[in-house]
Amino acid sequence: MGIRPQTISIAFGLAFVLACETRVPPATAAASVEQQQCDSRVTAPAVTQILQANAVLSITPLYHHIIENPDNAYERPSGAKLLLRPPPGVSAEELTRILQCYSARVLLGKVSPADIRDDPYWLADRWLDIQVTPENGNFAVTVVADSVHDNIEVLGRATRYAHEHMLAIESVP
Repeated sequence: MGIRPQTISIAFGLAFVLACETRVPPATAAASVEQQQCDSRVTAPAVTQILQANAVLSITPLYHHIIENPDNAYERPSGAKLLLRPPPGVSAEELTRILQCYSARVLLGKVSPADIRDDPYWLADRWLDIQVTPENGNFAVTVVADSVHDNIEVLGRATRYAHEHMLAIESVP
């Protein structure tokens, strides 16, 4: 005796609901990050100065390749990657902590994001995953949200921010 399709649908639906129910609320994630990552050295003026001085080399959309079946696949927006010149005296780990702390404080209403035009490091009532890694002497900053809609918004903001902070690179003859 095999499993009926209705049983599979119900089991899948229940698993989907449970997965959605276990997602940490954005404010809870922000409070946890603030408690673990933020200290007196990560002040709003210092973060604003870093964000305004960022020299962006490139912006790349991030996509997940989704395969529905052997004949159908598509790309789903999954965030943005900014390639930055490293701020003087700041490591990739420190910049990760600074950006995550800043994002948490904005989400909690403790810092105003108004000083940075098209700031890609926060969304209202949404938690963003921000990671900074070294890449060929520069920093790759990835910003990823939980939904396609939010990732499209992150990509739009990151693109506008990148154009405002783009570093002019001379071509080599």
